Amino acid sequence: MKKLALTLLLISSVNASEIDPFVGRDAPLTDGLQLINSKANTLFIDAIEKANKPTRVQVQRGNSQFFELKAPNCNEDKLYKQLRKKFRNHYVSELAKWIVKTDELDKITTKTSESIYQDFSWYQAVVIGLIAKISDPAGQTMRVNGVFIGTDKFEHFLGSGFNYFKKHILKGKDLEDAMKIGLRAETGLLGAYTTGVMSYADMVANFNGMRFWNKMLAKSADPLTGEEVEPYLSCEDGKWVKKQDIDFSIYIDHAWDEGINCSWLRTEKMVEKVKNRLDLYSQETGTEMACPMNNELLERDGKKYSDLPIKIINYRGFQALKENK
Repeated sequence: MKKLALTLLLISSVNASEIDPFVGRDAPLTDGLQLINSKANTLFIDAIEKANKPTRVQVQRGNSQFFELKAPNCNEDKLYKQLRKKFRNHYVSELAKWIVKTDELDKITTKTSESIYQDFSWYQAVVIGLIAKISDPAGQTMRVNGVFIGTDKFEHFLGSGFNYFKKHILKGKDLEDAMKIGLRAETGLLGAYTTGVMSYADMVANFNGMRFWNKMLAKSADPLTGEEVEPYLSCEDGKWVKKQDIDFSIYIDHAWDEGINCSWLRTEKMVEKVKNRLDLYSQETGTEMACPMNNELLERDGKKYSDLPIKIINYRGFQALKENK
């Protein structure tokens, strides 16, 4: 029982919420791209400055021990450590935490108990059907680069994206092996098994996060286009120097939108519950709610991902995961 309780606690803390990609999608939200870019570049500069600071090391000479400063000389491990303090998930890094907590960004908060997933029972999805009813984690949505996304997407982009990058770019494993990190999460304990939701949009954010981390030092060609990329920073005279501003618009497209790149749900009954809730939304708003909300945008932005070894674009709307294995 203790192991089960600890597992549920971990799951509930990692899966803070499943956002509702339909409530408020037509609201006149101020686009957050400029603010997020500005915050990211402030943090980026700070990370570079810290990575360039000399390190205090202990030195032994004869019988004497003393400390001296050692120049970092473009130490990549130190660089990534500082960057990860700025760019990771909202628990341990600054940008994702700021996106979730700040009042500067125009966001909509929809409780799980009021979302399209509100009818899930505890045995269908323990996080949504049980934990959320005890302490409802609020899912936030916003508009960034003209795209309606959840704040969670930046956690996937920055956190899981680094795991993809580490496996595929730094360790040289196949791209498919890297992408399986996200697929296993979405179909396992961090996804459909506990929330009932397998998010294709999460996997798109993950993949683009790998592109972002690769562009830091341009370790390889762009994993999506195969083209050479200009790095965000380079080593000059033993110090890291910023060469470009971070701009998230090159990564965010409508495939990040769960109302367009729809999720799969764990069972057919769960699909029915979500579709019924969408029918109610349609009646209440007078606007037809269905997934995908825009086939044209799905086709346009999904096309670029067509040659990847694992499918991250869903052209079939809501589907049941069990029936499609």
